[in-house]
Amino acid sequence: MPDIALNGLTAGGIGSHGTPGIWGAAICDPNYKRQSSMKRISIRDGLRGLATVAVTLGMMAAGITSRAETVLSNLTATISSTDFITASSWLAQSFDTNAQAWTLNSVSLSSDGASPLLAQGNFFAFIHASTGTGDSRIPGASLGQLIGTDNPDGSQVYSYTAESISLDPSSRYWVVMGVSDGTSLYNFNYADVVAATGVWSYPYGGRFGGIVASSSNNGATWSLYNYGPFLMEFDATSAAVPEIDPASFGSAISLVLGSLGLIERKRRLAMG
Repeated sequence: MPDIALNGLTAGGIGSHGTPGIWGAAICDPNYKRQSSMKRISIRDGLRGLATVAVTLGMMAAGITSRAETVLSNLTATISSTDFITASSWLAQSFDTNAQAWTLNSVSLSSDGASPLLAQGNFFAFIHASTGTGDSRIPGASLGQLIGTDNPDGSQVYSYTAESISLDPSSRYWVVMGVSDGTSLYNFNYADVVAATGVWSYPYGGRFGGIVASSSNNGATWSLYNYGPFLMEFDATSAAVPEIDPASFGSAISLVLGSLGLIERKRRLAMG
């Protein structure tokens, strides 16, 4: 019986180029239907396996969390001396973040107090970004105020909280301290070495220590000095990072391996 052409394919036992036609393939090869079925099962179950992996990864991602920690501290350093802050003498301590984004939570300042006649309040502390380049950078735009007492007149550590102050990776910032009005004079302790603990750091300004800025005109202009750094502690919360619970991770692995085992069993059944 002659072959019947169907859109370029033949319906007989042998095609026009000496190869089995589509019907001939089904008749001559008893495994044709079985192989096609096996391919369908493999593809379908492979997709199911991938879906299982996606769900598992989603479960693991649900464990993403943020971490709060002390990122810079030299509060335990030996005090070298003190410097004063008034309405006409503002001071700013520089610090550098590491290669990660953070939200600042609080800053603690080591005060040496003030005499009763000069402790009239109106002290403030702000976080400022930098302007300029390299170690010539000075305080730039304000990012937000640190909330705490405006009269740090005791010889102790005072804590000031930050409200949603976001800090970029690998950037320099400043704690700007001053008195807004009046005759108050507050003394703050500084060290003579830059060493500190934490993932952030104080920039090194040379043989005289860190990098401190001073302003005598309410922050309109700044001058840089090499001493300090002031004794401070910074607490911040990092950007969200994955936190994988060992038990959850083991369950995830079991799900993936179970899916692969199911695919293998169905493949063998399809092959007979």
